[in-house]
Amino acid sequence: MSARRESFGPPSVLRVVRDAGTVPNASTLLTADAPARSYFDALRPDLRYLTLDSWSGWSGQVLTAFSLLYLAHLTQRVAIVPSFRDNDHYGDSMITLDLLLDMEKFRQERGALFVNWDDVKPLDRVHAITRRDEIGCYMGNNPFEGGRSFDEHNLEQTIWRVPRANGWFANAVESFVLWDFDEEKRINETRIFGQKEKRKVPANMLDSQLLCYSNLWDLSHAGAMATGWSWSNSFKGHQELDGDRERMLAPEARGTHPEWWAIGQYIDFKEEVWEIAKSCVRRTLDLAYIPKHLITVHLRRGDFKTWCSSGNNCTPAIGRYVELVDPLLAESPTETRVLVTTDEQDDIDFLSHIDSLGWFRIDHRALNTTAVLEEKYGDAARWADAAIDQAILSLGMHFVGTSGSQVSLLSELRVAAWNGGKTSLVERPQ
Repeated sequence: MSARRESFGPPSVLRVVRDAGTVPNASTLLTADAPARSYFDALRPDLRYLTLDSWSGWSGQVLTAFSLLYLAHLTQRVAIVPSFRDNDHYGDSMITLDLLLDMEKFRQERGALFVNWDDVKPLDRVHAITRRDEIGCYMGNNPFEGGRSFDEHNLEQTIWRVPRANGWFANAVESFVLWDFDEEKRINETRIFGQKEKRKVPANMLDSQLLCYSNLWDLSHAGAMATGWSWSNSFKGHQELDGDRERMLAPEARGTHPEWWAIGQYIDFKEEVWEIAKSCVRRTLDLAYIPKHLITVHLRRGDFKTWCSSGNNCTPAIGRYVELVDPLLAESPTETRVLVTTDEQDDIDFLSHIDSLGWFRIDHRALNTTAVLEEKYGDAARWADAAIDQAILSLGMHFVGTSGSQVSLLSELRVAAWNGGKTSLVERPQ
């Protein structure tokens, strides 16, 4: 009989043992008035908070929330995690991160300080039960300004491009930390910027209680930025005995994806997500258990089909994935199976090609996954669908994905950190 997989999610690591109820949560990190009509009434005057607005799809927002939690940890602040909203992919539903990820387990195990915006100020999509609050946000480390959830909490956001430092270093983690703690310099330069631009500076920017950024996706350390590293670069593999500097450094010391190595790798999926994901895998493989020896593959299609200079044939051919999967199969036990997820549902030739390889393809239509998710999550079912596929992909002993896909990025990081696996991404046509 094939070896069975007995554990799922992050591996056991040494953690500080905490007694139940000792880790601060919303009841102690906010005032007794929270959730309040105004965030000014919900925030404790003796604590410091950090926030940003949501953007992008599930994966982009998850990575950005991890960056928020990481920077809050470095600057001794309480992270206020934004509500998730994305009309383009998930309709008009809004969720919080803890619907699909086990944030309470993370809080207890790591002692992280965070709350949701729902805890601070209730959703008020028609602005009927709360006051309109101004919130000034410094420009983050990337050009994305358009937030998607603040208005739903009756927040009036303005973006401020106050320079933090000169050149590329301005967007490094180190620059954000120094900018935070040098309160006098930050506030003085914000006042001067406001006078120059003839703009009124929002109250939250005139002290250090609530610091806000437009976006923190793709946060990285100076050591990584100095080498020209980009978020889309694939994981460079585990630490090696010999080689160049990057190969010999531990992954968490390279300065790349620091939000993952400090935060994300410790955050598990909720048990309900795991149950649905495991059911999909068992039925696809026609097994009563989850096998230990799987190679997972993410074939991203969707809007990638037209994302290249020619505007067509912009996704890699299946043969490119085979080139990376076959060497992994050659060094794996003979019972190893290849398990595929893809957002392609209608290209019969493409899907038939996958099946002809003897790979196992998660077919959510055949599995009736949508009905299961709608019964469990209601109008948030499409958000849950994204998390289910990522849980499935994390089961791989090795992983092959698609360059430029944040789903693939998160999946290769999970397989590398949780399972110690080899990972690689297929480059897309330019």
